[in-house]
Amino acid sequence: MINYTPNSLNFHIDWNLKREPVFRLLDNTIWLDNFFKTGEIMISCFNKFKKYPDEMQGDGREGEMMIGGYNEKTKKSSHIIYESGLNAYVMSTTNKISKEVVKDFNATCAIQINNPTLFAIEISKKLPFVFSGLEGNCDYTSSRSHYFHTHIEEFYEMEVSNNQKTQDIINRIMMGKELFLKLDKYKHQQEYRFVWFSPIPINDSIIVKCPEAIQFCEKLIF
Repeated sequence: MINYTPNSLNFHIDWNLKREPVFRLLDNTIWLDNFFKTGEIMISCFNKFKKYPDEMQGDGREGEMMIGGYNEKTKKSSHIIYESGLNAYVMSTTNKISKEVVKDFNATCAIQINNPTLFAIEISKKLPFVFSGLEGNCDYTSSRSHYFHTHIEEFYEMEVSNNQKTQDIINRIMMGKELFLKLDKYKHQQEYRFVWFSPIPINDSIIVKCPEAIQFCEKLIF
């Protein structure tokens, strides 16, 4: 089960979270210089990831998930395949710079993001129609399947159709797990992912200029 911080962090005492930096790998120092001059940065999406010819840079099944459960009453199992994140802007970073991940992305440099949350909030102000977002480490697994042992009654309330009721149940019991799911072959990349949601489908990357985000970052050249 995924857990998120509450929407508001107004507690009765001041409470701080120690953050570790994440790294946005780039294959040309031109993009690095552009970011630190004007805040220019490219934000992608799952539809774009699926089209990358390089297997280590893209994934043709991003956002897909199969969920299933066994009904004790009928003695039958059922499965639903669904896709999520089609209305989201997505940016991938890594928790750790290694030789393997540098090779995967032909990286020559990186933006070191020292406060990922504040960085993501500033970027959100430049993305059209964005109303919410998530961030976190990707989860690595051997398959894109999830078999329910809890929430089984809710699972069987779903209808085999793409209607609002089914979508609401999936969102409630899965909590966006599919947005952070990666196969084990990508585990060495240690991806930390940002996701910004829009009410409309996102089919391509977007370049934004966000000078306000520069203050949370540092330059790294390999």
